[in-house]
Amino acid sequence: MTDKILKNNFQNKTLNFIKKNLKKLIIVFMLLVILLFTYFLYQNLQKRNEIKLSQNYTQASIQFKQKKINKSKLLLESIIDKGHKFYSPLALYFIIDNNLETDPLKIINFFDKIINIGSIDNENLNLIKIKKTIFLFSTGDEELIIKTLNPVINSDSVWRNMAITLISDYFISKDQKIKASEYIQLLNNKIDK
Repeated sequence: MTDKILKNNFQNKTLNFIKKNLKKLIIVFMLLVILLFTYFLYQNLQKRNEIKLSQNYTQASIQFKQKKINKSKLLLESIIDKGHKFYSPLALYFIIDNNLETDPLKIINFFDKIINIGSIDNENLNLIKIKKTIFLFSTGDEELIIKTLNPVINSDSVWRNMAITLISDYFISKDQKIKASEYIQLLNNKIDK
């Protein structure tokens, strides 16, 4: 008997709660439906954007092979401007590897756009900084080279030793052995620890 009373009591309380809060429950339910719909819509848009970037990259490659250099370059620059963590760096590397841009300041600007993409993980970001530095060697901008590599050198990145080796090699090539030895000492200190 007490089980039946408890069951009836629970049902009555539940019905009363639903009757009292019906509007609130409907609103919460609708908000959940809207949030789910928005989430799936956002995921769909992201997927479409990624497919579009992929198609643009493929189209730029085709344009390049057909000797339509300006069309290829414009497509690749638009991909860089989109700020995608995979396709933007890939587009920049295509531009550099195929000498589609001759203005070093423009290429440095492209590198900076890519470095400022928030979704790139730290290790890939450090690799991009190393690639930027290798490009900077041709410009001879020592201050910018140091500024670009210092965050990598002062981190625990897997690219740290490569960054130190690059900058010390740069100074050796410029016959600045004292500066080179300072960076080599950094490398040796890390190895000793």
